[in-house]
Amino acid sequence: MSQYNSRHDIKALLEAAQLWKDQCLLDDGPLLGDGKYWSTDKLTELDQRFIQNPQEGDESYFDKLALQLSDASPEAIKLMAELNWLLLLFSTNIKPGTKRDLVRNIWELSGDTLTESWLLEDATLSGAGSTGTGYNTLRWRELVFLIEIMKALKALAPEAQRQTLESPWSFADWLESIPDAKARQFRHIICFLLFPDHFESISVGSDKKEIARVLGDLPKAKLKAMSNREVDETLLEIRKQLEEQEEQGVDFYASPWVDQWRPSPRVWLMAWNPENWEWKSFQDDRLRVARGENVTLPWRTASKQLKEGDTAYLVRLGEEPKGLVARGTVTSEPYEDAHYDSDLADKGEKALYVDITLTDLRDPKAEPYISLADLKAGTVDSQNWTPQGSGIEIKPRSAKLVAGLWNKLPPVKVIEANQPTSRQQAINIGRPVNQIFYGPPGTGKTHHWRNHIQPKYERAASQVSTGEWLEEQLANTSWWEAVALALADLTQKGKSATVNELLLHPYFKAKTRVQGRVGSNNLRAQCWAALQSHTVMESETVNYSPDKRQPPLIFDKKPGGQWIFAGDWEEAGEGLREQLKKLQSGPQNEETRIKRHLTVTFHQSYSYEDFVEGIRPQTTAEGGISYEVRDGLFKAFCNRARQDPIQRYALFIDEINRGNISRIFGELITLIEADKRAWWDEEGHLVDGMEITLPYSGERFGVPKNLDIYATMNTADRSIALMDAALRRRFRFIELMPEPKQITGNPGDGYIPDGEGGLLSLRDLLSAINLRLRYLLHRDQTFGHAYFMEVKDIDSLRHAMVYDIIPMLAEYFYDDWQQIRRVLADDTAPAEHQIITRKLLDPGLLFAGSDVDMPEKPDFRVKQPGDITPDALRKIYESLEMPA
Repeated sequence: MSQYNSRHDIKALLEAAQLWKDQCLLDDGPLLGDGKYWSTDKLTELDQRFIQNPQEGDESYFDKLALQLSDASPEAIKLMAELNWLLLLFSTNIKPGTKRDLVRNIWELSGDTLTESWLLEDATLSGAGSTGTGYNTLRWRELVFLIEIMKALKALAPEAQRQTLESPWSFADWLESIPDAKARQFRHIICFLLFPDHFESISVGSDKKEIARVLGDLPKAKLKAMSNREVDETLLEIRKQLEEQEEQGVDFYASPWVDQWRPSPRVWLMAWNPENWEWKSFQDDRLRVARGENVTLPWRTASKQLKEGDTAYLVRLGEEPKGLVARGTVTSEPYEDAHYDSDLADKGEKALYVDITLTDLRDPKAEPYISLADLKAGTVDSQNWTPQGSGIEIKPRSAKLVAGLWNKLPPVKVIEANQPTSRQQAINIGRPVNQIFYGPPGTGKTHHWRNHIQPKYERAASQVSTGEWLEEQLANTSWWEAVALALADLTQKGKSATVNELLLHPYFKAKTRVQGRVGSNNLRAQCWAALQSHTVMESETVNYSPDKRQPPLIFDKKPGGQWIFAGDWEEAGEGLREQLKKLQSGPQNEETRIKRHLTVTFHQSYSYEDFVEGIRPQTTAEGGISYEVRDGLFKAFCNRARQDPIQRYALFIDEINRGNISRIFGELITLIEADKRAWWDEEGHLVDGMEITLPYSGERFGVPKNLDIYATMNTADRSIALMDAALRRRFRFIELMPEPKQITGNPGDGYIPDGEGGLLSLRDLLSAINLRLRYLLHRDQTFGHAYFMEVKDIDSLRHAMVYDIIPMLAEYFYDDWQQIRRVLADDTAPAEHQIITRKLLDPGLLFAGSDVDMPEKPDFRVKQPGDITPDALRKIYESLEMPA
């Protein structure tokens, strides 16, 4: 019979439905209280209060209902409570407590307290089936339909009413006469509640049709022409046949029936034999999957029936340990490609593959997995777990067994190896952050940076190594300056200063780390170039073209290869000598911070050459011009982060939307993506991520994984919708909006003294201005709380209004002063309470004696701060009825 339900205990529910039928349909109630309010007059009252009085807005379902029932009779309110009880009785999507609270809250609108009843207990309210999210979202439509049913039923003569409720099929036919019956889920629910032996506990009409189509083998065309009653009759016949065959109850939402009419993705067994194929990246892939990254691999399959979305398990065969070691999702249709055996591939042979994205990968020698013994012990459908080929389907019962066993496995624990490979080091580096904080001006975007994010990328100088401290100090020095500092240090200590000694000096080595050049074969050439290009012209030992020498000319070389200072060193080296003292002393101040972050501000003239790299002109000793490729801020900072893999670095871009994103980032827009971030081994070879060749230098370049990028965007300058689409895809956007409650005022409650014995509310003032701006302009063109954070008295508020708020309003409204006056509530205020005054200019007075036909024009003037009264400020928010 249809009331068989293997998923839910519905005995109490069906008893409650029968009680409702006897007391409320065949009689006029009640169900939960006293009185006869399931009557035509009370249903008509609800029609007027609810159906004919729809409520728009963002209020909750109950809040709208309370408004609609505000003048209703107590009996009508109690009827509405019981209608909602009935409406939600079937649904398993809504918790019993939620149902109970709603019924009680509606009931208490009548002024009475709802007494306890078994009809409100969990056993009764647990539900019989899912109604989906649409039923709850459009609950008011279902309630309208229910009220229409009750009105129509109560309007029938007693005998006609009795006959309608006696026969399930008569009731189904009659129900079709109610408007909107074909579209409403409650049509199916009420049929089940009244006649559970004839109608299924299914509230979705499309599910009923699909069951009838698949299990009843009905053509779609025939099914489309069938009425709801005919579909229900078909399901009843199917049920009777199946229960007779199976000799047990049938639940269409339980296996094996649901697997036939609503099949879940198929499950496949893919084979891996380490003796035939060495999975070289196994440990790296395992680490990636454990850290939540997607790992997609092509896998050999013998079947062409695999579909995207199917589940795949990987069985390890050939050598112990044997069993299931991975689970994943099929992410491609089967396709042909070169054979996995290189010898066969050379002969032109192909193999069939599918792509599998792994969601779990286990090392059976170190972690729990599902062994062949476990599989064979639980198999009940003769499933083959050791196939000769890869890509056989796992039978439904075995698939259920495997899913259960796999879900019981503990998560893979990421334990870093004592000596991880370069690729494993790259995988272990945390996923890079790409975030843009956006919102109106003054919402604390930069403040959030400074106080909550940047400190994560700083350490006290006393807590870092000398090498890291030196890198911080030498980050912005040029190569010739770094060489000069090393030479000066060696000279002071009386040591030899050949190129070999300079290359080994801590200052030069720190500079190579900052520039990302550790291990480069060109470091010796770089050192020579720095020395020779700044060698004095009169040198007799340096054979270097004068055209390539650049000021300052401070170096010379003795015979034998030792470098010394000469020429302009005394004058040009003054700043470097001061820096040398600091470097030799080391970090002295305990408050000194080593900052692993860089802040840049974008603007309209900011370019790729500033940010990445470009050709820059240089003045030669003779006053001529030479050109060389110079690193931009971003490239240099990336190189610094690359040399310090155990630390995270951060780039902060202020006002990112003011720059030309495509022009500034160029080809690097691809490299900043989280899954394109690069990492290298100790020899500088790329082991993870992506590199490109830069156009000016020709160097290979990638953005390192340990570099995070943060940016701010002022939405008053440009809407977020206008941002470069390529950038939007690569960043996470976090909105910061005005928060008036953060304004402290003078005592901390958002108020300041008005200088006349009263108080002014800064929070209400900001809220009022912003509400008007949201109406007249847009939510992006409002003011943040930062504009009033430093306001502690009336004078500072006056200055903030005149010198900060009003100029921005002039920008927002393109100098439409009448609109600005509306925002400040000046247009209806007396003159003494206005901040911006308005008077008419009479052309007859301005151009006396001229016969001109010109209209009068308004002239607006902003009062001086000292002339603005407290009431002029107070009226901005007191003239507005502020929302609670």
